[in-house]
This record gives sequence, structure tokens and C-alpha cells, in this order.
Amino acid sequence: MKKYPEILGQDSFLKIILQKRELIVLVLLLIFTIYLQIVSQGLFLRPQNLMILADRKAPEAMVTIGITYLLITKQFDLSVAAVMAFSGATTAWMMVNDFSVFAAIMGGLFVGCVVGAVNGFLVTKLHVASFIATLGTLYIARSGAQIITQGSPIGNLPESFIEIGKFKILGLPWYFILLIIVIVGLHYLLKRQTGMYKLFFIGNNDRASSMVGIASARLTWIMFIVSGFIAAIAGIILTSKSYSASPIAFDRMEMRYIAACVIGGASISGGQGSIFGSLLGFLLIVLIGNGMTLIGISPYWENVIFGTILAIAAIVDAYSVKKQRS
Repeated sequence: MKKYPEILGQDSFLKIILQKRELIVLVLLLIFTIYLQIVSQGLFLRPQNLMILADRKAPEAMVTIGITYLLITKQFDLSVAAVMAFSGATTAWMMVNDFSVFAAIMGGLFVGCVVGAVNGFLVTKLHVASFIATLGTLYIARSGAQIITQGSPIGNLPESFIEIGKFKILGLPWYFILLIIVIVGLHYLLKRQTGMYKLFFIGNNDRASSMVGIASARLTWIMFIVSGFIAAIAGIILTSKSYSASPIAFDRMEMRYIAACVIGGASISGGQGSIFGSLLGFLLIVLIGNGMTLIGISPYWENVIFGTILAIAAIVDAYSVKKQRS
């Protein structure tokens, strides 16, 4: 299956951009890293700073995996950040109400899967646009977190749960190592396995994929559940790390996660994207924020740079789709 039309030309510079967006983001990452290392006088690449980044951002990076799958199938999930808060709040509430740590974690994961299943049902069975469906569950999940917590953070969590966020393997957070393994494994499956390639067919033409025997609705529904499940995992880990569950945690972060995937090469029109590219997009966003803090630039400028990069990525994506349709 050809990813881009021949109309772009064999030697077209635009074609190179469209096909190598992952490489371009990687180059941008290297340029930003070198620049920040210089202007921060060697502080940026200090092991302590890199460990802080890995420790704080690895759980959030997981969320881009589920979003990538959905974008490939031409769907959105705006509820992920609210699900993170709702799952974390559910887990914390269960523990302070005498449930075991294991039962509480299972409860938090169940909440994520239920929200994902509801999203999938609304989109695939009731044919509600995913933007509207997940916007609705965003508010429901956020309200659920506020109801459970009564508007205040839930603290005094068991030490055994807190240790989950502190546990390390070879000096690295266990979830960072898990993230790397999952990213590499899923990137390979998405690009190399025929079964996973069905997602690209669904994103390119949902009706045609159904006509050739691909269970488009079922696979899309499963991807929504996967997205909710991953968001729940991230929310529970970050709740453990912060020692409490807050109803306003991760507020308005969903657009950043989606933007990271688009910057990394996923298309809001479906049929394009990769796990590795989304991770690179997420790293670029994180690097901008962390680097600006190190060199003392006002955080208000972070959104300016972030918005500019996102706008460029959106323009490239729009032009790509226009060429494919023509």
C-alpha cells in the first residue's frame, strides 16, 4: 500500500517532508537539545535533569500510544486527560475506603476501560462523531473525579501504593523501561504486521475496508478501549508519584497529547501515524517546556513556540491530505 500519491513526484521536496516527518522531528529535537545545552551552560543534559524528565513524563508519554491508534483510524479521544484524573481519583478513593491496593488499581483500570467502551459505543454503534462523543465523556469523567474527591485532593494513601511510583530498575523508573519496550514493540507491529495494517485501511476508507472483510467497527471500538486503559494506567502511576489524587489533575492536557501525535506525523484525516513519531512529537513538546524553564524564559512564551510548531505540522498535514484527494 502506497502511503502518498505519485502526484508529488519522485524527487519532490514536499514528498520527502511528508514521508520523513519523523526524521524531521528528530532533527528538530537534536537542534533544540544542542541549543539548550549551550545556552543553559551544560545544565540541560545533566543526568539529574534527564532523570527528572523520564520520571515525570514517561507515564504521560504512554497516553500518546492510544491516541496514535485512534488517529490512524480517523478518530479522536478528547477524554484521555479526564480519564487519567478519574481513574487516579477512583483508585485513591477505594484505598482510603479500605479496599486493598490491588483492588483499587483494578477499579481505576476498570473505570478507564468503561469510558473507552462508552466512547467506542457512541462512535461505532450510534455513529456520533468522535470529537463530540469524547468531548461529552471528557466532562463526565472530569465530573466523576470531582464527585469522588468532593473537589479536594485525596491524600494519606498507603505506603505500598506510593512505592509503585518510586520503584526503579537499574536506576531507572520501571514505567520508563516499560514505555521503551512497549514503544519499540508496538512500533514494529504497526509497521510490519499485516493485521495491524488494517488500522491504516480503516483510516483511509472505512466503508471500503468493511467491504473487504475488515471488522472496522469492532477494531475501532477496541482502540477506544485501549486508549482508555492506557490513560488509566498513566493516571494511576502519576497518582502514586504525587502521593494524592486531584480532581483538576491533567486539566486541558488532552490537546497537547493529540498535538504531539500530529507533530510526530499522525494525520487528523486518518491513515497515517506511527508510535515512534508520536513519541518524538511528545518529546519535542516536553523539551520546549523544560528548556525554557532552564534558560529562564517566561512560560507564557512556551505556548507561542508550541502553537507555531503545531500550526506548521497542521499545514503539512492539510497539504498532504489535499494532494491525496486530488
